[in-house]
Amino acid sequence: MLRDTFRKDRDRPSSTIGQPIALEEINEKCQVSGLKGATERARYIYWALVKRVAAQKMLEESFCQQLLFYAVEYDHFINCCESIKKEGLYIKVEGKKGTFLVPNPAVKQRDKALEILLKIGSNFGFSPVDRQRLKIPVEDPKEKKLKAMFAMVYADNDDNPDEQ
Repeated sequence: MLRDTFRKDRDRPSSTIGQPIALEEINEKCQVSGLKGATERARYIYWALVKRVAAQKMLEESFCQQLLFYAVEYDHFINCCESIKKEGLYIKVEGKKGTFLVPNPAVKQRDKALEILLKIGSNFGFSPVDRQRLKIPVEDPKEKKLKAMFAMVYADNDDNPDEQ
């Protein structure tokens, strides 16, 4: 637009999929398959992410499965970090020729989980650089404060949604 090369026929809509899910509707619309099979911590991460993305008015039903993948990988990342903290970067292995120090397999798994987290997180603007490339509608600052307060109250009241 600044260089005067912007034309209406080149303009793309900010979203081509559908309407964003409101915070009040996330319990009904964000039930995805595999949610019950996830660990308790992964489910907690999932619902926190869903509320966060819904508060930004970016959540659509088709995104919920990706957020579940993110939550499961985040849980796996935390498990790997705990294992590394407990066992260290190297572990002792008893073999036929004696005891050997080998790299902890959790290190490689943690790095792979981090790679997946960064890929999925970039789609939702979880890093500052990724947030800049997303087109999020600008709101009136007074409305934003009121909606943020509502989102916090709503998020605090419904910690355990009915998972199906």
